[in-house]
Amino acid sequence: MARLLLILLLLLAGCRSVPANRVLPQHSPDGRYVFEFSGGVPQIRAGWRLELRDETAPFRKNRHLYWLWDENDRLWLYQDDTKKVYYYQRDPGGWRRYFWSGKRSRHPERDLLPPLGLYPPCPTQH
Repeated sequence: MARLLLILLLLLAGCRSVPANRVLPQHSPDGRYVFEFSGGVPQIRAGWRLELRDETAPFRKNRHLYWLWDENDRLWLYQDDTKKVYYYQRDPGGWRRYFWSGKRSRHPERDLLPPLGLYPPCPTQH
């Protein structure tokens, strides 16, 4: 019983640190882009240059929102309260926001998937 209590306390202590999917500013894997919020509005910068400020985003910074870059410099966002997933991808015309439905195709090996650490691993107090 004491061992179980100790394990539970260690798990809860680990939840107190800011998880990777809540760190700001969040740098893309190659370091070219930085994600942050300004007045609750999501934005992406390349150095000092503002590349995206998404005033029409269906989300704002709050305790139910999680974000993480994938290895292809796509920024993923997960709304825990609505269970919706979005991602930003840079195309030749600039950054665009997409809704990710989670539907699988006939070729699941080619399906676009969010990074593994996007979803909250444990309850947080943000």
